[in-house]
Amino acid sequence: MKKVLIAGVTALTLVFVGACGNTADNQDKETKTEETAKQTFKTKTVNNIDMKIGDIKTTESTKKGKNMVSIAMSFLNNDSAPVGVGAGDFKIKSGDKTYDVFPQGNNFGDEFKPNEKLAGKAYFELPTSVKKGTLVYAPMDKEKASWSITIPEAK
Repeated sequence: MKKVLIAGVTALTLVFVGACGNTADNQDKETKTEETAKQTFKTKTVNNIDMKIGDIKTTESTKKGKNMVSIAMSFLNNDSAPVGVGAGDFKIKSGDKTYDVFPQGNNFGDEFKPNEKLAGKAYFELPTSVKKGTLVYAPMDKEKASWSITIPEAK
């Protein structure tokens, strides 16, 4: 009887230790996946304005087959005069299609003085089939800078 009891306690201990070990492994894998998904972009300077692209997030849109994509951006005015930048100056190109900023989004746009920063988000409503594209800075439809982007899955 003692042997059966010892064997049972040993088996339960191994199961418990094994289950705890798996949880840690899964958490590590999830963290690594999130870190891998985080994109980094080079800062580009256009007309003395440093432009930096930050996090890209995707949520489901209310329209079927569409996602809402937000792109965080920040700007530094290195010019000697105030400058203006707005989300409407940006587009996303994917394949042979071009997508304008979503007009009902809480998009950034303002004039800012020399040595000041401007930060905000640009919102785009894209088909769920769009996974990669090029974010283009094109004020007055003249392309000045671009970044290759990957659209993350909706969360």
